[in-house]
Amino acid sequence: MTCIARLALALALLASALPAAPVMAETFGPTGTPGTGPAPSGPVFRPTSPGTPAAPAAAPPAAADWGNSQVDIAYREPKDPQFSPIRERLMKRQVLEQLRLFLSPLKLPRKLLVQTDQCGADRQPYESGGAVTICYEYVARIERMAPRNQEPGGLPPELMVVGAFVQTVLHEVSVAIFDIFELPVWGREEDAADKLAGFIMVQFGKEVALKVMIGAAWFFDASDRTWTGNDFAAVQSTEAQRFYNYLCIAFGSDPATFKFLVDQNLLPVRRAQRCTAEYYKLRFAFIRTILPHVDQQLLKRVQSANWLMLDNPK
Repeated sequence: MTCIARLALALALLASALPAAPVMAETFGPTGTPGTGPAPSGPVFRPTSPGTPAAPAAAPPAAADWGNSQVDIAYREPKDPQFSPIRERLMKRQVLEQLRLFLSPLKLPRKLLVQTDQCGADRQPYESGGAVTICYEYVARIERMAPRNQEPGGLPPELMVVGAFVQTVLHEVSVAIFDIFELPVWGREEDAADKLAGFIMVQFGKEVALKVMIGAAWFFDASDRTWTGNDFAAVQSTEAQRFYNYLCIAFGSDPATFKFLVDQNLLPVRRAQRCTAEYYKLRFAFIRTILPHVDQQLLKRVQSANWLMLDNPK
């Protein structure tokens, strides 16, 4: 049985119990002391599933309403019309609007532009003082790798699409954050950005954490890249390493919820034994380097909301 088949089996067993479980969110007080408890009810910021009657909902609040005027967003028109449907889907899902609200607790000292654009490659690296760009080519790659025909009870393809997209957006924003706040980074910046993105992804309750972390890990596992020779001189870890790193972050953040990763032998016991310590090192680094630049009250408001549009708009 493949890694993903075991993931599908384990998640199927969890699925019936998950909606009934209270959403837990770790919040950070003024001194950086965490507290865990049921998150207060917040606005549901996602569309209904296809075929589900739409429930009346208020329009999403503008980012300025939450005190953030430092993040600008743009969906650039691609030159190649094959990417136009991707742009339309991203706009329909309001991914950048959500990201702008999501970043509102960050007290940025300058404007940050986050945009989607055609890049001519899967990735356009961030340059100091510049914009964060998510390439349509990369989104297309994610969609191509998502399986078309899943067996009954298998993971829905949109899980990979959403998880991988959220991971890459937060990864690229993390690189910008390192630059804007002039944060020291020991080791490779790309690996540090991966860790910060993964840490953020588990801060918004069990349901969101399960979906985005498993979706991102699924994408890493499904990568068709073969690493040989001087490929290992790359500035980023291999997809296989990123797969296990993300499972470790997930397990370390909530061993009870992610216990199935060890039970299904997806995460080796020898690594799992270190994951809680690894997670708390990430948490300590966040508290010491990034939390001082965060509006605490606004952070609590952000954590109380259901942010991700996990349904797949048609």
